Amino acid sequence: MSRPPQPPAKQVPNSTQALVGQLLSHRKFFEKENSQVKHLDNTSISSNSTVFLRLCDDMEYIIDSACTKIMIEECKNLKLTVNDKILTSIIEVWKSDNVNISLNSQVQTIQIDHCKNINLNYSNPNHFYSAVWTTTSQFSLKIFEDGQEKYTFNNEKDNSSEEENEEKENDSLKDELKQNIIRLIDNQLVTEELVRAENWFPITRREWGEWKTKANANAEKLRQSKEAEIKNNDEATN
Repeated sequence: MSRPPQPPAKQVPNSTQALVGQLLSHRKFFEKENSQVKHLDNTSISSNSTVFLRLCDDMEYIIDSACTKIMIEECKNLKLTVNDKILTSIIEVWKSDNVNISLNSQVQTIQIDHCKNINLNYSNPNHFYSAVWTTTSQFSLKIFEDGQEKYTFNNEKDNSSEEENEEKENDSLKDELKQNIIRLIDNQLVTEELVRAENWFPITRREWGEWKTKANANAEKLRQSKEAEIKNNDEATN
């Protein structure tokens, strides 16, 4: 007797493709728009939307509803005002020119890459945590308190060398570009260079040095503790 036909085996979805598809499905694109003022509220974006502004010129966007993340790519003369929560607390800006961002909500990190003339304005010091930038010139940061300007920072120069840019062009896998981070530490804006520690984890030289000092001290305490334990065991057996 011949074997009855078997039902087709279930296809196991590729986890990476599924994840990418899920992320893309939640992106809300605003592309190639120009010369408008747009208010984005809960009728145009949802809290799980990643707002993606791409190839927009002479635009002003006012975000009055919560979203997951904001991404800005290849935009010129763009003004963005954020009045509600960003769930991931992240904004990314790259390959853009003359972008002004006003933040009335907390943002943990703004990542700026390959840009020119980027201006960040925070309405409250509690809304600011850090900004990270590379290959960017004319970057300014202002933090206000009670309507008065309290902290300011201006960077006029590109923070990557010509040699580093050549290496980047010759081999895209070698990311030797200088990357800086600015944070509010002890009521002062502090700019530091990020380096790649073990496993390429980004950290400042100061933090890396502090971590190594602490790790060495802990290792020494552990060594002394083990030596004392061995000594006590030897004395107990004698």
